[in-house]
Amino acid sequence: MAKLHNYYVLCPLIDQNSFLGVSEDRDDENVIVTLGRNVVNKYRLSDQKQIGGWTSKEHITSTVIFDKEQDAYVGVFNRNTIKIWKEDSDNLDKTKKYKFSVNIFKLIPRENRSSLIIFDKGNCASLPYGLDNRKTYESKQLIKDSESIIDIACFSIETTDYICYVVKNTKNNYEILTCPIREELGDMEKSKLNKIKVSRPEDVYVVGELISIDDNYCVYFLWNDGKMTVYDLLKTSWKTIGTVPWISTMSNVSISWMGQDHLILFGSNTDQDGAIIVAYNVILGVGSCRYPMKMYSENAKLYCFNGHIILEASNHIGMLPYVLETNRNLSSLLGSHEIVEDTCVEIADWDTPVEPMFNIIDEVKDLLKVGLTERDMCAQVIPTLVEKGDYNQLLRVLKEFDDVPETVLVLLLNYAIKLVNPENIDLTNRENFVKYCKCEDGSKKSKIILKSKFKVLDYLLEVTFSDAMLIPHLRNDLSLDNALFLMSYISYVLVDSDKSFNASYESKLFDWCILLMDAFYQQYLLTKDDKISIVLNYTQKVVENLIDQLFQVDTILPLLHKILSGKQSENNDESLSYAIELIEI
Repeated sequence: MAKLHNYYVLCPLIDQNSFLGVSEDRDDENVIVTLGRNVVNKYRLSDQKQIGGWTSKEHITSTVIFDKEQDAYVGVFNRNTIKIWKEDSDNLDKTKKYKFSVNIFKLIPRENRSSLIIFDKGNCASLPYGLDNRKTYESKQLIKDSESIIDIACFSIETTDYICYVVKNTKNNYEILTCPIREELGDMEKSKLNKIKVSRPEDVYVVGELISIDDNYCVYFLWNDGKMTVYDLLKTSWKTIGTVPWISTMSNVSISWMGQDHLILFGSNTDQDGAIIVAYNVILGVGSCRYPMKMYSENAKLYCFNGHIILEASNHIGMLPYVLETNRNLSSLLGSHEIVEDTCVEIADWDTPVEPMFNIIDEVKDLLKVGLTERDMCAQVIPTLVEKGDYNQLLRVLKEFDDVPETVLVLLLNYAIKLVNPENIDLTNRENFVKYCKCEDGSKKSKIILKSKFKVLDYLLEVTFSDAMLIPHLRNDLSLDNALFLMSYISYVLVDSDKSFNASYESKLFDWCILLMDAFYQQYLLTKDDKISIVLNYTQKVVENLIDQLFQVDTILPLLHKILSGKQSENNDESLSYAIELIEI
């Protein structure tokens, strides 16, 4: 699933018509924004600060890129001239010019090789080869006069690079062009050029497209009936993914790749009275989340860099941070998709053996033959094991289930809390509570047994769940004392324990704190008990302490950036302390 955070303004937009685009910088934290025909700026995404920039009297006609091979910035000027400059250059007008005999469409950076020059006619060349042969470079026209290039990308298969074009003609018909690139020259092996027509049997047309080369080599097309289709560049096959929800396909839709099987789309909302950003899972064919916007900009440029969505708006460049989570419960996606019939026919293999081809535990063998879902099997098996009281066997069986019903989860929480015997614990005495959770008191055997019991509770806090479905069961089946114990224990795990856990588990602990606050907020307010205020006050201190640490990290990031880049910190004389001495003459 995807989570979209708050929207920020990265920088104002000088002129929407002359905005050329955004590209990656040397550091993942920074981006290069070609704001107009004469301005290029560098911005740091973490704090939206400008950290560099250049201006030019000559018109810039393509997005400025950073070429890793030359460790320099490259830009196209007046459509037929290339300039290369370093970061410390202060005047682009004095930079050496490389004028070509043909017009240049754009520049494409490559990861481990020199950048590519894409010419207006559709041909390409590597940057060093193109510069050396710029005056004599001539090539046959690859793109017809009635066609225009919509999108370009370069990808590698083993040791061979390929170029991919999406081309559109005046009749709004699309084609996909793929061709291998020669290694040294960077030009196309035209004898191996392949063209694929983009069409569907229905009377529909394309409203959005994207060439994806990050996690998979595919070309995505969004149609005006809301369907999303994909062409696999490796398998050379088509597939219908599903229907995109929440977004209008009556006008053009901008598409970019987020990562982890997610697309991000920007377009008009279904009511045509504003805009919307939609995260779409291409594996499940469902919308993960959406973010409403006030203004819709047609054909807006859309990018994703380092966990940030960069969006061209009407009068500014916007930034929307996001997080992709693969371990979230799928129940929150219900209602965000429609059933789509695919034209591909799959041949069934009826010789599948009767017995399952995977290992299953004894507790569910009979239930599996009946055809019960994993959720139903868990609801039947786990309560029986709770009654038996063998927590080791319970934990072993529980780990076999990925989909645990919310009723069973609350039942297990009550069981786990009772298992560690919190009735004798004073939650108001934080020092004793921490000692108890660390199992420091008692004999060696009792310490080992208590640690094994706490493992059940630790695992339960890791189980995925649906927020909306779990809250009613927490209110009805979990007591206030158990909720306070859970809140105290989560605070202990976050700041006082020596347990090592990943970011996903830490995020789940924060989710549990929010759930416990939502489920019992009325009882927290109405119950006049010192224990409640002590637990909540300590939880507040934990949260404030963690926020302070984030602020400290945020303040030290610029200094770390300067150290990593080898820059010396400049002393500001104005900020230095000084003294004034009066002398009588």
